Amino acid sequence: MAKKSLGKFLAFATISGAVAAGISYFLKYKSFNKELDKDFHDFEGDGEDDFDGSLPHESEDSKRNYVTLGEKKTETENPPKEVAKQISDSLTDAADSAEEAVKTAAQEVKEAVETAAEDPTTTIIEEDSSI
Repeated sequence: MAKKSLGKFLAFATISGAVAAGISYFLKYKSFNKELDKDFHDFEGDGEDDFDGSLPHESEDSKRNYVTLGEKKTETENPPKEVAKQISDSLTDAADSAEEAVKTAAQEVKEAVETAAEDPTTTIIEEDSSI
């Protein structure tokens, strides 16, 4: 029974707090709008008598000198294509070198396996100081 009354009390307190927060928010919002309208009306009509139809920068010398910017000249006709060609050539050379290295390594492994098949007492793995 105590749990039931405690639950009702907590529900009532939560609802009361929410209602109080809503009323407080509404009153603050209403007073803020009144102050904003008051501030806006304070500035209505100011400066209308002083405006003669021209802007401040129009009274200054309106003639300006402009410099035309020309196109920048490049040394080559199409540098991105040349760079792409150089990269392509470098990659092709690297691929060729890698292919030769793989072929050489495969040949060495093949020879080592054949040697081991002929004489089982031979050591296949040797230490290579170049690696």
